Amino acid sequence: MDATDVRVFCELAFKETGFSPPGERELTPAAISRKLGLDEKTVRGRIRRMEETGFIKYYQATPDLGLFGLKHLEVCRFEAMNVATKVGAVRYAEALPGIVELVDYLGPTFSVSIASGSKERAEQLTGEIAGHFELRRENLGSAPIAEPKSKPDRLDWQLIGRLRYDARSSYKDVAEGLSISQRLAQYRIRKITNAGALRVRAVINPQKQEGLVFYELAVAIEPERKGAIVRAAREQRRDQLWAIRELPGDVLLLSFFSFTLAEPEEVAIDLLAVAGVRWCSILIVKEVIEPPRPNWIDRLIGQKVLEARAAASSGKGTRPGPTRT
Repeated sequence: MDATDVRVFCELAFKETGFSPPGERELTPAAISRKLGLDEKTVRGRIRRMEETGFIKYYQATPDLGLFGLKHLEVCRFEAMNVATKVGAVRYAEALPGIVELVDYLGPTFSVSIASGSKERAEQLTGEIAGHFELRRENLGSAPIAEPKSKPDRLDWQLIGRLRYDARSSYKDVAEGLSISQRLAQYRIRKITNAGALRVRAVINPQKQEGLVFYELAVAIEPERKGAIVRAAREQRRDQLWAIRELPGDVLLLSFFSFTLAEPEEVAIDLLAVAGVRWCSILIVKEVIEPPRPNWIDRLIGQKVLEARAAASSGKGTRPGPTRT
């Protein structure tokens, strides 16, 4: 793999979790080619090669979390006293309802994304994790989950469940699995994705990641120098910087990839020489962990199917209500 392959993968894999805007079933090769300035045929070929070699493990579909009555997304980082404690905390956290994604780093650190009905509930969950294992906790940001713009019915929820861990299934396979026509499957899938009810992302196979390192730099800055610092970061590793986030306390979180373990330190040292940078820390991503299957999202999808079936049989139609986690 080269840097272009990884940039294409980042566009397919790393997306915001709290969402409700109209979207596509997946980010198309045409959209990726426009964003990265590549030929569409080249993008398609690179994606196909990553699929064939097993680098892309599968495509996951996640419903709009607002459809479950969830209103708040919190991202929090934890640091344990030692690696053994971290491993125990990770196993504990990944089984909790509301954990959307968990990132495990080399060493005693991990982070979680938590969806909940309120900011207070999210803080309660992160406090539970921190208190149970005596972890140091750091908030990486939060955001409201927008009100959903669609109201899926029973068939829509069945389609969402069918696509959950095989989001690139053909319309023919989906139709056969649900005993509906291919035309109906295509129409309904397009309808729910265009309504923003579903997002699709590629999931990496960590066993096929040899020679590829994802890492994050937390960079404390002087606010008035933010523009110059961002420009310097882009210029230093333009092809390897794929995301920038602003954290509380005048900190930038820069997400990079590299092909050697030496590069993260080199990038950090270069940034420390930029005027306005106060300090810089490095986190090497070990693995992005999903909750075990069937997880709380899978169970809520199944619950929505049952609710829609009951509503249809009673003649009341579908009125999805809030679900607490």
